[in-house]
Amino acid sequence: MARLPVLGAHEAGSSLSAEMLEDLACGVAAAEPYWRLHVVHDPFERRPVRLLATELYEVWVIGWTQGQGVELHDHGESAGCLVVVEGELTEDIVHFRSKEQRRLPAGTVRELPVGVVHEVSNQGAAPATSIHVYSPPLITMNRFDGDTYELTAVEVLDHEPPVVADATIVLHPSNRA
Repeated sequence: MARLPVLGAHEAGSSLSAEMLEDLACGVAAAEPYWRLHVVHDPFERRPVRLLATELYEVWVIGWTQGQGVELHDHGESAGCLVVVEGELTEDIVHFRSKEQRRLPAGTVRELPVGVVHEVSNQGAAPATSIHVYSPPLITMNRFDGDTYELTAVEVLDHEPPVVADATIVLHPSNRA
């Protein structure tokens, strides 16, 4: 599988475009042997795994079993993209103080612009897996009340080390061998 360097074209601390986030997310999603080694489908708790991290972006793989989810939140100052690679997720998105529900079956690519407030869950019986890319890397997640949509907490995130040691490269879909 070919590899493409990604650092150097952007300033540290800047955010990648929505198109680049989607390209990265789809490239990692297509590289199933890499994320498959690290995904965790724990029936007792959802355990995201940080695959890659650079100054510009980070990539997570998340395994979801039946009933698991993340409550209403945004991604602070980070934009993102998620790709559902297996199973199906449900997303509730807040629009003007009401929620809209979307099904996200395998193959769905979802842009997550800065400020989007949503919750994601696996309401199906089968496990689901998703790839998430955030730029810049997540520093905070804002949590919101599910009824009033009011901000309830600002969670400052600890940066765990990525499981892929060489974080300056990414598998790129246009360069697959």
